Amino acid sequence: MRLCASIVMSLVLSLPISQVNAAELTPIELNTKLTAVSKREAYVFASTPDGLFRAPIATKRWEHLNTPPEMPLNGKFASQPVTSPLILYFARGKSDKNAPKPLNNGLYQSQNNGQTWERISGRGDLESVLHHPSGMLYATAGAFPNLQGNFILRSEDMGKSWRDITGNASGALSGVIPDPYHPGLVLVQGWSGRSYLWEAEDENFHWKAKPGWRTVRPKPQKHLFFERTSASSNRYHTYRATLKNYFDYDFGNFTEVHALEVVPLKNHYEFARGERIVVPVRVVFHFDGDILWRERRTAAEKGQPFPRLIAPEEKLVDQPGGIDFWGLRVERGDIQIEKRPAERRIVSASVEDTKNGKNATKLNLPDPATYKTFKLTPTSPYERNLELNRFADFSEPGDYRVQILYDSASYPDGLERVWDGRFTSPVFTIVIRP
Repeated sequence: MRLCASIVMSLVLSLPISQVNAAELTPIELNTKLTAVSKREAYVFASTPDGLFRAPIATKRWEHLNTPPEMPLNGKFASQPVTSPLILYFARGKSDKNAPKPLNNGLYQSQNNGQTWERISGRGDLESVLHHPSGMLYATAGAFPNLQGNFILRSEDMGKSWRDITGNASGALSGVIPDPYHPGLVLVQGWSGRSYLWEAEDENFHWKAKPGWRTVRPKPQKHLFFERTSASSNRYHTYRATLKNYFDYDFGNFTEVHALEVVPLKNHYEFARGERIVVPVRVVFHFDGDILWRERRTAAEKGQPFPRLIAPEEKLVDQPGGIDFWGLRVERGDIQIEKRPAERRIVSASVEDTKNGKNATKLNLPDPATYKTFKLTPTSPYERNLELNRFADFSEPGDYRVQILYDSASYPDGLERVWDGRFTSPVFTIVIRP
């Protein structure tokens, strides 16, 4: 599905102040858009123009980390295994002539959850860094986004030295992930007029281009079953992470997500065996009116008009009592079941003979879906009940992990300009008692 080219900036309302360390952080720090975030087992780390911040997942309280004066701010975090004891951060910035020390661009490492930092590489042109499960460092570096001078690098000694493995790869090289089919190797995102995925089969690094970053799926893994995917073919609304709203949504390692989300009203439900599994859900439109706090202060200092965000509004489609727009992912033990929303949008083709002896192709269009439209705003969510027995079997006692899917893609006829797309829910638990 093609994402809407013009992204509508729509950033739910502020997180309760009790979940952030408001006594130590200023409104500017709390409401500034995050540059990068790294969610680990026990902590979340965030980078903004104001510095580095850390919050224990257990308490959800942010604190401003002390960093060396020569360490540039507003940088990014390396992609790492969630269990790694290291925090890797890289940045490049302009030095202030009045600063006590000039900025030292490069790659920094913390071995104590951000309490202290050491510079492990002086390479100042890093664009993305991957700490591979094998222990290797992979990176893209160079003159991005000028589409020239980009490199793929590998380090076997944690950044002390780098080997250029670019070889025949070309274009703007901007992202690296582990290759699930070639242990120890990586897939690299490239762009040159269109998206490519560079793949190497061995350490000779002769790269082969595959079309599309999202078209190549990794091997099935248990933690990827409950993906938080979203898309739209007409209007894509963005909800951007700040320190204040980060724990209000499952941002994970992302700094922005799709603003529409379906949420169950509770994280845990219990039912007797044989009982109807009816779960109330709510479709919400996340919007953060405080996201422009920094821009408003700048405007005030310059005597300029305040930038304003207009609360968005959408038309959501659904069938009250029906389930054509809904699906489910269910996991119980090692068993995983996915029931996708009804595929009404599928168009099939048949071949018919004609009088002149030539074959003609006939398109078999799906029946139009019946639906109603509902007004959706940040202050007016859409609510309904879903009977989950209609999607999956919950007859056996035990614990079930569940995720709800919504997909209206290409169902409506477009005459009402309804929202056309898909989104998912957080994972929640259903317990069936004997």
